[in-house]
Amino acid sequence: MQEVTQELINESIEKAKDLYNEVVKKAKLNRVVYVSWVSRNFPVNWYGANYIISRMEQEGLCVAPGRKKVIER
Repeated sequence: MQEVTQELINESIEKAKDLYNEVVKKAKLNRVVYVSWVSRNFPVNWYGANYIISRMEQEGLCVAPGRKKVIER
């Protein structure tokens, strides 16, 4: 198991930033998005997937709690 360091977290977030638009596009088609779905469908770990979900919430693309429902814009 890989040790969790701030460097690992930062690298994960940077990778997630590159994938963000692709995840949003697929999530809108799927109509539901959650951390494990992102990490299963895209090459990001939990930290990257969590960053994507948090950013989507901040941008009003999905709402909490539990399974995140994607909102059409």
